[in-house]
Amino acid sequence: MTTNEALVILAVTPPPIRLSDGRATVTSLQVADHFGKIHKNVIRAIRNMGMSEEFTRLNFELSEFRDSTGRKLPMYNITRDDFAMLAMGFTGKEAIRWKGAYINAFNAMERKLRALYVEPLVCDKQFRMGIPMRFKFKLQEQSQQVMEQLVRSNDTHQRRNLYWQLRQVNDALGIPTDSPEVLGIDLPAIEGGAA
Repeated sequence: MTTNEALVILAVTPPPIRLSDGRATVTSLQVADHFGKIHKNVIRAIRNMGMSEEFTRLNFELSEFRDSTGRKLPMYNITRDDFAMLAMGFTGKEAIRWKGAYINAFNAMERKLRALYVEPLVCDKQFRMGIPMRFKFKLQEQSQQVMEQLVRSNDTHQRRNLYWQLRQVNDALGIPTDSPEVLGIDLPAIEGGAA
């Protein structure tokens, strides 16, 4: 890769990577959008990759979405390795830019997850005893979802409940939770003691 190609790849806005069932994924809709392809053609490319039906089912998670008319249509959740296999067939300078952006985004997400949840747990007895990493990633997803709900909520009672849910999930992960004051949550005083 030349220096100019590397600079072009860096200039592309990274695609949104999300966690799905403990794995970093993108959807076939996002791939179609970012590569300027028609979604049904991306679906066809996935189905025509020459892989067995079982491999496709295990590695390209079939899902669905509603289009603008309300119809349910198929889409796939795609992991990094699956994305690489699919994107190998995309050609042209624009495709090279997007391939690089996706690979960088996947790598950044995996580095972030590893730094937050794998490295701190290396000495953890439960980790060594074999608690599946997927379970830890699911807890991390849950922590993010609860935090997002907490930030969006205006209801005092709901915010309190969400805070305690967040504490429980983060405690299970072994990571700290900001204090109620930092998160702007007013906890009622407990009779005869602190909040």
